[in-house]
Amino acid sequence: MFKPIIGVLALVAASAISFTAHAAEVTIRFPVEYSLEITPGKANAEFKQLVEERSNGRIEVKLFPNGSLYKGLDLVQAVLRGDAEMTTLIQAYWSALSPKTAVFELPYVFPTKEAFYRAVDDGFFQVAYGEVEEKGAKLITVLPFDYLVPGARDTAIVEPTDFKGLKFRGLGKVNLAMLELLGATPVSLNFAEVSPAIQQGLIDGLNVPTDNYMIYKWNETIKNVTYAPYYIAYYPWTVNAKWWNGLDPELREIIQQAATDVAVKYRPIAAANSEKAIEDMRAAGVNVHVQTPEDIEKWIAATQPVWDQFKSQIGEDLIDRVLTYREE
Repeated sequence: MFKPIIGVLALVAASAISFTAHAAEVTIRFPVEYSLEITPGKANAEFKQLVEERSNGRIEVKLFPNGSLYKGLDLVQAVLRGDAEMTTLIQAYWSALSPKTAVFELPYVFPTKEAFYRAVDDGFFQVAYGEVEEKGAKLITVLPFDYLVPGARDTAIVEPTDFKGLKFRGLGKVNLAMLELLGATPVSLNFAEVSPAIQQGLIDGLNVPTDNYMIYKWNETIKNVTYAPYYIAYYPWTVNAKWWNGLDPELREIIQQAATDVAVKYRPIAAANSEKAIEDMRAAGVNVHVQTPEDIEKWIAATQPVWDQFKSQIGEDLIDRVLTYREE
């Protein structure tokens, strides 16, 4: 009379063993500030798929988009504490932790994306992020995006002097210093605060990558955009260093390779999406000005004082090396 009960218990036990065998050994909490609709968000989603497939389910990646778990400097601290294992958070927040990394935020430091990728492939980012690792976070690769480009409601920003008098959202001390130098009133906002600030008229303009204008519908208010390669927007792909070093080497290699593969794959995708965003903005009635070589030369001269201002913080060695990537 007990056989059916024993049979059921045996089935439950077998199911539990099977579930345990297939449960993830490692869970990666991966919060980001932005939507999964933008280019880096799609890259993060592809990373999740690759890692879970390549590890045969031994690794689970939990994405938390739109600042739903942490954002801004709170996200930096979460990674350092180990409350989040991984993030792709824009560079400006990391320079608050390691001031030397502000070298990547200097105006026109990478006037071409080719110069930027030369620095990535040469290992320069690992050198510059050494202090970040000392403090508890490790750079595993660099996720590309696009330039942060200025857009304004009513003002076409063609000349450096066109910033004068505008309340402008900037990101990080270097960018804010540049805006102030050019006559704007810089406003520091994290990404989640941008839409309300635009809607409420708290800012006249902002710096964001091109596809953001359309995805977040900011093009409905921001009617003038200038494609200026003065601030490369990229995402240091960072992990908690203690967690990373304690991983099974096989799983660590799967994660590293997936991140590298995605970052390289998204170089041309990011460029194509940027070009499409410019076309889409123009079709939607936005006045888009793409800087000419003459424009760039003029703006480089106008923003040179920012380099002088941050030279002692960054150090001559990093500045000298980063300049070599522009010369090749």
